[in-house]
Amino acid sequence: MILYIEKDVLNYPQTEKIISLFPSASKVFIKNYKNIFDKSIPLYQEKSIVIAKSRWSAIWKTPDNYWHTPNTYFFKTSLNCVFDCAYCYLKWAFKNDMQVYFVNYDDIKREITNLVISSEVERSVEGTNNETWKNVEQNPPSPLYQGGIEKISPLQSKWQILNTINKNGKIHFNDPETSSGWQSANLRFYSSDYSDILWSNKISWFLTEFVPFFEKFECVMMEVRSKSTNIKDILDLWFVPKNTEFAFSLNPQSLIEKYEKWTPCLDDRIEAINKLLSLWYKVWLRFLPLLPVKDYKSIYGEFVAYIKERIDLEKVHSSFASWLLYTKEDYNEILKKYPRLDILYRLKQENDNFVRCDRDARDFFYNLFHDLDENCMICMDE
Repeated sequence: MILYIEKDVLNYPQTEKIISLFPSASKVFIKNYKNIFDKSIPLYQEKSIVIAKSRWSAIWKTPDNYWHTPNTYFFKTSLNCVFDCAYCYLKWAFKNDMQVYFVNYDDIKREITNLVISSEVERSVEGTNNETWKNVEQNPPSPLYQGGIEKISPLQSKWQILNTINKNGKIHFNDPETSSGWQSANLRFYSSDYSDILWSNKISWFLTEFVPFFEKFECVMMEVRSKSTNIKDILDLWFVPKNTEFAFSLNPQSLIEKYEKWTPCLDDRIEAINKLLSLWYKVWLRFLPLLPVKDYKSIYGEFVAYIKERIDLEKVHSSFASWLLYTKEDYNEILKKYPRLDILYRLKQENDNFVRCDRDARDFFYNLFHDLDENCMICMDE
């Protein structure tokens, strides 16, 4: 094991925790993780972990139509996944399989908090007359939030006059009396698009750091998406969070065996889901990517019947389904890198810059999963 450690993060608490997990590892001190991570390194290299600082924004906007509300964002605290799913975009997004952990959590939390505050101000200002804000700005209140934020912006006074921080210090993103359930979460954060957060929690302590952090907000939701069954780390939090949803990706077992190397089997994932549901955690079922393999109609028909039999869908918080989907540019990249991946040749290029399964397959999947759950979100398509 080799630990590549940026010199700037040597004194971070998270750095010390990771080093303590690998006492016999060799240590190499570097200036910037990209000097290592951006190099093409063979897969047979010695196992390596990179400990780094996120120096650019850790948050970015999701694509249009990604969710039913426009205020959705990805945020990253780590890069690369221990699993080896054949279709995954990470296989050509990065040049090697090194896992990178960003340890400046306070900076990332500060960025999230500022986004929540600025988003609420922008939303609320629309319904308030200019004279009110003029009076407030002439008599500005005291600083608003002292949670490590360096600067809140000139809109600070507008935010404070809205009384969006209650006596307990929680930030309200909506009127809680008119909000109900996940559908009222005006702001959503997806935490696992570049790694499997649940699996890597044993190294990152992500759950301990970020699940309690998101509890201070109202009507803001974080999603932890995973193929892992590492729910022990969730249970070890010793509380059921209201602002975190645990999303499990599911596919038929035959496709897991063929395309999702090193991931837990379907039954183990279902067992983890049912354990969390029995304790009233918010669980999201993610049926993706739906693959138009040979005999896909019978394979997925049996799969949905099995899900109905094994999971109490009345307890599931929400569900989501999406077929395999690439931009034309990404499709060409993965085809170049994996020319023998059979599933790629069952997709169709269309006129909207996307490559996906054909209309017949999409209609089949749409009807199948809306029959399973009429509120199932079908994402990233016309």
